Amino acid sequence: MGKVLPARPSGRAAAARDMVCGVLRKGIVTGAIPGGTRLVQSAVAAELAVSTGPVRDALRELAAGGFVRFGADGVAVVHQLGRAELADVFEIRKLLEPVAVARTAACGSQDAILQAAGLLTAMDHETDRARWVEHNDRFHSVLSDAVSSPRLVAILANLRDLTSLYVAHSITAEPDRARDGSAEHEEILRAVAARDPEAAADATFRHLDGRFAALLEVHQVSDPRRCRPAG
Repeated sequence: MGKVLPARPSGRAAAARDMVCGVLRKGIVTGAIPGGTRLVQSAVAAELAVSTGPVRDALRELAAGGFVRFGADGVAVVHQLGRAELADVFEIRKLLEPVAVARTAACGSQDAILQAAGLLTAMDHETDRARWVEHNDRFHSVLSDAVSSPRLVAILANLRDLTSLYVAHSITAEPDRARDGSAEHEEILRAVAARDPEAAADATFRHLDGRFAALLEVHQVSDPRRCRPAG
């Protein structure tokens, strides 16, 4: 009987793939690798001092997460969210994340609350855009990951990654938005610490709804479907 499943990468190859994937994901999320950038496997491999195999596997993983797409020539291109897609991402976050945070308020650990509080303090003192975005992402992760649903956790992590680039750019363009976001984060955390699921869900929804409106205002994201010339 022939092989049914693809061969798993060796430990060394898997580590190299994870390293490449982490470097590229961080570059995309922070904006260091702009949308539309072509990621040629040989060039990425040379820059990161690995073979093309781990790069190929990393790009496939990033494509599965929506960070890149493969063009007709097989080269990966960093994905750019359009207005309609950004709206879809936030609509899903607004449906799912309040549920996750409400569950954390109801039965999450005290450790998760303390971690979230520490991240709020870190954000208040952070001046580096990329690090602030990482703290922001981690804050939302801590309050969502406490739920006993690996699938929900994975979906929300992917959605947060897809919007992190826009969050980073909006914070750079209008620093006051970071302070506004911190106040909203504090409201969410207070509700979770008070073990009030309804208030936690409401605060989370309003925070995400306001963040989406702010992102549209800052970026003026276009909808590619509306930009096509009439045929």
